[in-house]
Amino acid sequence: MNTTIKWAAELPHVREISLLGTADLGFWKDRLREEDLLPAESDGEAQLMIVAADSKYMGVRFRELSFSVLVCQVENGRRQDAAYLVRAFNSCRFFAFCERVFFSTPYCHGDVRVSASLPASIHLVKKGEVVFRAEMHTDASGLGRQPTRCGEEGWEGPVFLPESRRGKGLFFARIRGHTQAYPFLPGKDSVTIRPSPDSEILQALLDSHFVAKEWVVREDATHAKSKTYKRAEVLAGVGHG
Repeated sequence: MNTTIKWAAELPHVREISLLGTADLGFWKDRLREEDLLPAESDGEAQLMIVAADSKYMGVRFRELSFSVLVCQVENGRRQDAAYLVRAFNSCRFFAFCERVFFSTPYCHGDVRVSASLPASIHLVKKGEVVFRAEMHTDASGLGRQPTRCGEEGWEGPVFLPESRRGKGLFFARIRGHTQAYPFLPGKDSVTIRPSPDSEILQALLDSHFVAKEWVVREDATHAKSKTYKRAEVLAGVGHG
């Protein structure tokens, strides 16, 4: 991908929680086949990435929540980080509208609630009902949970989009910041999913037997995204100035 990336938005001081997990590989192979993509595999499972963020753009504070499947992408013989964005929600109706219309991204409005302070939590509320909830629980002793790793980390790569009337597109995303990672503790931490007719991603999580594995917390991150490119042009190595 010999694409010169121009960041359409670069947001500092983002409070972010990512929840990483696994799901049924066969389910996501079937789901992504029509998009000409192959899910990345680890120990026979697909890899999912759920990212919740609290940030500000042009003076407007908003929260968003995205659900992505990591996909295989090889460049110059080396595996490159890449993802397929299944669905995303934004707490600002106008921003969700702009995402759909100007970037062809699968955004819709949703009441997203994010707490990047321990214990971390993510909530998505639709029509007054919590339809997705992920919560980290502290020990009854009151002692804080210790991270398994800590330091500067991030994620950067192409994000493939569902096919739309404009064809198949992608954008580039970059996340950077001081990172604290914690294991997801079954029996203590929890994920609750209540599918709704306009949130098919939640049913897909249930059908593919999503299992949370790790929390990634960044209390002061920088998020950046590019404009949306046509996938065929980028994969062909056409440069964009």
